[in-house]
Amino acid sequence: MIAPQVLINGEADTMLDARDRGLSYGDGVFRTLRCEQGRLPHWRRHFAKLQADCLALGIACPAEALWLSDIARLAPGNAVVKLLVTRGVSMRGYACEMAAPVTRLTLVSALPSYPNGLYRDGVVTRLCDWRLTIQPGLAGIKHLNRLDQVMARREWSDPAIFDGLMLNTRGELVEGVMSNLFLACGGELYTHPLDDCGVAGVTRGLVLEAAQVLGIAVHEVPLTLAHLAGADEVMLCNSLVGLLPVRQCLGAAPGFPASWHARCLYMSLQDALKPLQAE
Repeated sequence: MIAPQVLINGEADTMLDARDRGLSYGDGVFRTLRCEQGRLPHWRRHFAKLQADCLALGIACPAEALWLSDIARLAPGNAVVKLLVTRGVSMRGYACEMAAPVTRLTLVSALPSYPNGLYRDGVVTRLCDWRLTIQPGLAGIKHLNRLDQVMARREWSDPAIFDGLMLNTRGELVEGVMSNLFLACGGELYTHPLDDCGVAGVTRGLVLEAAQVLGIAVHEVPLTLAHLAGADEVMLCNSLVGLLPVRQCLGAAPGFPASWHARCLYMSLQDALKPLQAE
């Protein structure tokens, strides 16, 4: 295990200015990725997402070379790398100085180990009571305001539950607390569109590309609990765990708990994802 480490603007420091807008307002963006033997899988995609999210919020994204220098100093081997950009420091109030320097934070922590059984047998999830806020202007962006996810994650403490599934305030099924969600039905793939909430994860994009390579039809449509209960297969993905099958979803809604045992589409997608791991 490695001890958590952090660089703030390239300096070995753990003291963030109390006036930082990331702390006061969640005014910033982040990405989480794996470092494997000093290698950063899908780095170009992660950095492109970071740039796009910064642009969407009008925040200057630090140069790629600065991030790579930070990561090389902190994570020479295996680690979870978290990159954060805030709009920087300002005085009280929502108004900000356009020319103020941003704050760049690079953090590393121990890379978790996921048992092979999770990929073979699937994971257990639960339906969350907390709803995702609808805000089209922030849809897809991995911004620092994660209160929806924090409140949803407070709903369970059972370590056997891998993730919670979240509805938006319209009652549509969007994603997991820490993952993107896919349903398989009739040999086709379904996922909720990210036009009014949700996070555009890098692994989500990879799964969509893998489906295209396989000729699997993909439908980005509003999903409901009825879609979930009637699915042939359910899958979750993020950049740390990759793609996982779901074997059960716990909940008090009609039709739940629900279970899934098929793995056909999941196995095909896993095979198609393997060549992409070399990026």
